[in-house]
Amino acid sequence: MTQFIRKEFHVEDADKTTVIRQDIQASRPAMPGQDILYVIGLTGSGKSAVVAHLAKELDRPAHALPLDGAEAALDAILAQGPAVVEVPHKLLGLEELRTRLNQTGRVLYLMAGVEAIAARLAAAPQEEPALRERLGRQRSAYEPWFMQTLHLLVMADGPLGQVQAEALERVRL
Repeated sequence: MTQFIRKEFHVEDADKTTVIRQDIQASRPAMPGQDILYVIGLTGSGKSAVVAHLAKELDRPAHALPLDGAEAALDAILAQGPAVVEVPHKLLGLEELRTRLNQTGRVLYLMAGVEAIAARLAAAPQEEPALRERLGRQRSAYEPWFMQTLHLLVMADGPLGQVQAEALERVRL
């Protein structure tokens, strides 16, 4: 039988203290309401397909926030009730929007490796190196904002059906 190391760790950060214990079941952090689900990730991570799948499975409308007028579009979506919303990664550069997403619904981050995304997006193999380079810069720039905003995380490197199933499982927990 495997014996786990039982230690208590305290991590202090300005106004937060986190205690991690391996000898008792961790409690799940409080999350905002279940009505709105936002899906974030880089271009090519599978956001559109996952949003469509989740909307169908959860019997909710699917929406995509536009780059222009995102705040007004978000107001309209929130007024309508439960929904699954695709959020372009470029919008996460707006701190007010990140905060609002985090407070008004659950945020699901589709984390995909640069290599997997480049393979999906490249029309020809010779395009992949340039795509990997561009995507690497984007991921480096946006990753901190993804991490600040997320409530749920799904690895999106695998086949689309697997990513969709994992996303649905995470959302239903």
